[in-house]
Amino acid sequence: MTIGPGKGDGSNSGVNANKPRENKPNAKVFSMTQEEADDANDVVTGTIFIQQVHAYVLFDYTHSFMSKIFAKKLGCKPENLTEPFWIATPTSRAIETREIYRDCKISIGNQTFSVDLIQLIMVDFDIILGMDWLARNSAIVACKEKRIKLRTPDQEEIVFMVNPRSGSHCFPPLKLGKP
Repeated sequence: MTIGPGKGDGSNSGVNANKPRENKPNAKVFSMTQEEADDANDVVTGTIFIQQVHAYVLFDYTHSFMSKIFAKKLGCKPENLTEPFWIATPTSRAIETREIYRDCKISIGNQTFSVDLIQLIMVDFDIILGMDWLARNSAIVACKEKRIKLRTPDQEEIVFMVNPRSGSHCFPPLKLGKP
């Protein structure tokens, strides 16, 4: 399952500001298996560390999500959102979620990034890192090459490549220096 474009301001705290207008969803869900994602040239997936645990991640142009099953594996406790977050499904049914995991730590090479992850019941991915996280870290995603360029919290640029769920982790990042 992947998540498609939603409405948002791209900020870390934008979840509560993402109220649907007139009961319209905040995001849209599309159906995709992990095998389809691994084989696709226009999708970037890989295994990285979240809270020091291997996570199968989809990098997508939507919001950032964590599967309920993976959250239990991490021992994370969610916070309640002040407003429900609605996600449209392919069957035109909307899923409501009211829980978020704040300030989760992502490790890429020797760099640490923070992300807020909305709880979502999904099977094929542990985490979806969406536009909110990608934009905050000035990401450039090259889908065909399975490569992502990020700006670290201290403004260094790094480039890393992700491997599909083959059991290997992301390749070490290449530091490019400050812009």
